[in-house]
Amino acid sequence: MKSLVKTQMSMFIVLLTAAVSLAGCGGGQASKSGQAGESLAKTWEKPKEPVTISFYLPYAGDTATFMEQYGNSIAKKFPHVTLKVINSPDTNVAGNLSNLLASQEPIDIFLNGDTNHYRYITPFKFEYDMTDMIKRSGYDLNRLEPSTLEAVKALSPKGEMYALPLRMNVMSLLYNKDIFDKFAVPYPTDGMTWDEAYELAKRVTRKDGDTQYRGFITQSYSIAWQNQMSLGFADPKTDKPLFSSDERWSQYVKNINRFYEIPGNALLEGSFGGINNLFYTSKVAAMYAASIPGTPQQVNWDLVTLPEFANLRGIGSQASLNLAYIPSISKHKEQAFEIIAYMTSDEYQTEMAKKALGLPVIKTQSAKDAFGQDNPNLAGKNLKALTKNKPAAPFQQSPYQAITNNQLEKLWYQLGKGQLDINTTLRMADENAVKEIEKLKSGQ
Repeated sequence: MKSLVKTQMSMFIVLLTAAVSLAGCGGGQASKSGQAGESLAKTWEKPKEPVTISFYLPYAGDTATFMEQYGNSIAKKFPHVTLKVINSPDTNVAGNLSNLLASQEPIDIFLNGDTNHYRYITPFKFEYDMTDMIKRSGYDLNRLEPSTLEAVKALSPKGEMYALPLRMNVMSLLYNKDIFDKFAVPYPTDGMTWDEAYELAKRVTRKDGDTQYRGFITQSYSIAWQNQMSLGFADPKTDKPLFSSDERWSQYVKNINRFYEIPGNALLEGSFGGINNLFYTSKVAAMYAASIPGTPQQVNWDLVTLPEFANLRGIGSQASLNLAYIPSISKHKEQAFEIIAYMTSDEYQTEMAKKALGLPVIKTQSAKDAFGQDNPNLAGKNLKALTKNKPAAPFQQSPYQAITNNQLEKLWYQLGKGQLDINTTLRMADENAVKEIEKLKSGQ
């Protein structure tokens, strides 16, 4: 879906947000000037000629939503810019991109999740290292949360800057207050260890009449991908899976899977939706390690920090990032960079945080403290838990990380049912991943 939106000097729109699915944006203490955009303006001060900047969004959407969530604030800041919004019209994003390239459709800013870097960026040779542009503009990377900067650099073999981080999500421990009240069990607390969460899960895994209450659930793909031990999935140098060779994987999987060994808490479901429904629909799950919901939910929930390992106190999950790329095919790279730099300004980032459409990717405490202030669905929630812990360091990424994690996810459904043991699960995940990687390499 393509739409052209003309920005005018008279636009004084104050809606400054960022979408959860798009991943909003950051800002912080810009070097010397206090704002990233100001630094850029001083460095590249020159007459502003009219220019069209094309945004690509890898999912179905509409221009009105984009303008409400992103474009209006950009229009106000850059009145000489015409925004062109391109959405992928279906689930075949790669096919859509191929068609756009064949028709020579310009893309100046590509908003993309870090998990999709090797799906939508690398195959089309969209990588463009912004390091030199960052230096020339005076943009201060020290404004960014270190883990977000590390995550961007982890996408390249030499630490290139292919994007700027815009928004992040982290995992926390959601809990159903009604279940804890029903069984007169104290609520979870911030700073709990995994051992303490395990003991708590045993107390609220109960059968009441015909209803089996489950003490703890999580999504195996997410808890592995955002693991607190910073474990990678495939060696970026050899492309070999790491489940068997890195003994920490056994420790990590054992820590999570023990919850499913609690009588009455076996993992009976076999899909993301099935697990998710235990907490939000049937309301039988007492605790759910996940990201906070982005929409209103009919469950009496709150949250605390994700449980910690005893030897990794204060370390939360790895962050799930959304990034702003300037593709190699862009003909307006400097103008595009000015825009994404503004999208990492204190102003933009704080307003995004107020709407709870993404956690800030900057160090500025006031932006973090603003999270959820204007979102009535989060009133009274323990939102400080989201920024209380330091995100775990990102793992060095590989083109085959997603397919490797997919193999673990499939087998974990069997492991959680007691149909496999941990050693067999990891060995089979390794073997299956090797086969899938070979298929991808051979073009099958």
